[in-house]
Amino acid sequence: MKNTLSSKELKVTVDTFGAEMHSVKKSGIEYIWQADPEFWGRHAPVLFPIVGKLKNGEYTYDDKTYTMGGHGFARDNEFQLVKHTGDELIYELKNSDETLEHYPFKFTFQVSYKLTANKIRVRYTVKNEDEKIMKFGVGAHPAFNVPLKNGEFENYSLTISPVEERTFIPLNGAAGTLKVSESETVADYKKHLTHELFAGDALVYSSSPKTEVTLANNLDEHSVKVSWENMPYFGLWSPYPKEAGFVCIEPWYGLADDDATDGDLSTKFGINSLEAGKEFNCEFTIEFN
Repeated sequence: MKNTLSSKELKVTVDTFGAEMHSVKKSGIEYIWQADPEFWGRHAPVLFPIVGKLKNGEYTYDDKTYTMGGHGFARDNEFQLVKHTGDELIYELKNSDETLEHYPFKFTFQVSYKLTANKIRVRYTVKNEDEKIMKFGVGAHPAFNVPLKNGEFENYSLTISPVEERTFIPLNGAAGTLKVSESETVADYKKHLTHELFAGDALVYSSSPKTEVTLANNLDEHSVKVSWENMPYFGLWSPYPKEAGFVCIEPWYGLADDDATDGDLSTKFGINSLEAGKEFNCEFTIEFN
């Protein structure tokens, strides 16, 4: 079921399936990728309880092996709408017999969309409903149309702020896993878009305590800015060799498996821990111009 939020500047549509944002329109322009299955059949999936892919699609926990698809199962589950006001939507997913077959923790996971003028604040809340420490990852995967209005893909660029050195972690594109041992310090702060930029799959970086990534062009004033604090990683992605008309800006609290992982969820690179009965929150903001 689709729900909407509206301000004087934006109209936002979110689906209860996956708690996924489907549309953001401003002045007649659609900013969100419309899920053409020829290229990528999603809009802005929510990633939980892992980010990225597991090596061989599986992991172990407490001497038991579990399987899980890339980016977790939240994006393929129906959420319950628990709040709908004039400016906010809150969706909730709880553990079930089916989730426990793939993920051995009891949880409540909420996704909130709050609209103010030309900005959307997205907040993730993870509650550990279990009696043991919970291991998890959570993140975003919004896809933005390129071009937004004028020009071509190559007229756009991604600008990362602040301008400083950060860690780049290359991906093993064939497996979807990270090559952590080949990480390097880079001074990347502006990436001019070409489809070949993503020939090695997503570009994965460490975040600064406060990070902004702006998608803009050299022809008009239309842009998207994604900003966050204390989400330790982010990815930039567009499919290759397909020449799709979108790029994803993805703040993450978690990562794909390292190539060298032993498969144990407890020691997974980038995994997070949450004590029994405790709650975790993180958020990011998308500004549409």
